[in-house]
Formats: sequence, C-alpha cells, structure tokens
Amino acid sequence: MQAKGFDSMTVSDIARTAGINRGTFYMHYLDKMDLHQQLVDDAIEDLTRILVTDAASPGANATAPHRGKAICDAFQSNSIADALRYIRDDYAFFSVVSRSGNDMQLYYRMKEVLKRLIVAQATRFGAEPKTDYNGIPADYAMEILVSAVSSIIWLWIRRGCKESPEEICRIIEVNKTTAPVDILW
Repeated sequence: MQAKGFDSMTVSDIARTAGINRGTFYMHYLDKMDLHQQLVDDAIEDLTRILVTDAASPGANATAPHRGKAICDAFQSNSIADALRYIRDDYAFFSVVSRSGNDMQLYYRMKEVLKRLIVAQATRFGAEPKTDYNGIPADYAMEILVSAVSSIIWLWIRRGCKESPEEICRIIEVNKTTAPVDILW
C-alpha cells in the first residue's frame, strides 16, 4: 500500500506481496475494501484493548472506588501513551490506512470508540450522566471532547508522529482543562 497507494493497488499486487495466490486472498476477504475494513477494525480493537486493559489494571487502582473522580481522568496518561506508542510503532500502517490523513474513516472510528469508552468509564466510576455542561447539551459536550482528542491524534499521524507519545499525552492533558479560546489568545 505504501509503494502504490491503496487506490492503485490490486488484489494481484496484494497476493504477490504476501506470497499467496489470489484464491487464497478471496478465501479471507471479499475485495481490497474488505481487507481495508478488517485492518481498520483490527487496529481499533487493539487500541481499545490497550486503553481498557491499562485503565482496568491493578496499577490504575481498578479496585478502589471511583466515585467522585472526574470523567476527564477516566484514562490515565500511561494508557493513552501506550495507545500512542502502538500507533507510532506501526506508523507506516496508520499512514497508509488513513491515506496520509485524507481518509477520515479511521478518524470517525476513533471518535466513536472514545465516546463508548468514556461512557463505559463514567459508568464504572458511578458518575451520574449530565444533561448539560455549563449550558452545553451533553451530546454536544461529548462531541467537543472526543473531537478535540481525535483531532490531536489525527494531526499527529498526518505530521508523521514526529512528537513523542508523551508530548502528545501532555497536549491532550492540557486540552482537557483549557478552553479552546485560551489556547490561541
């Protein structure tokens, strides 16, 4: 995919590179779009597992009561950094599958996963769902949160994962408590 680009690549190219025949490819995938979808699904599943496993690990104090904790702390910096390291370590894949940031499918999937994980963590924390946040309806507030985090990660991928995962974590942490207008002025 990196050499030819996804659009120019054929099933024959994929089979030849993998050292299999086309029939074997079709035993596993309907077409190259199905392969693409399954690769994205696998990556999202891996990222979700990293975030959930780290959040539930004994080091994350999973057995302690979570009542009263802020939802913005639902995921520890170390679990976010682990997910970012996973992306960085397989940057070539993420760049190609997102078509260097031009195919938004992965971005939208990341947002949906973040929404589900935040709701799951909030439930685990025993947090009461809010109907609004400072006058912003809850669904808009959720969109603001997941869009900001997803956009930070997406820009990082588009820029070639140049900053360290720890630096991106720091940016995400600052973003949690800083109003967007305060960042620019």
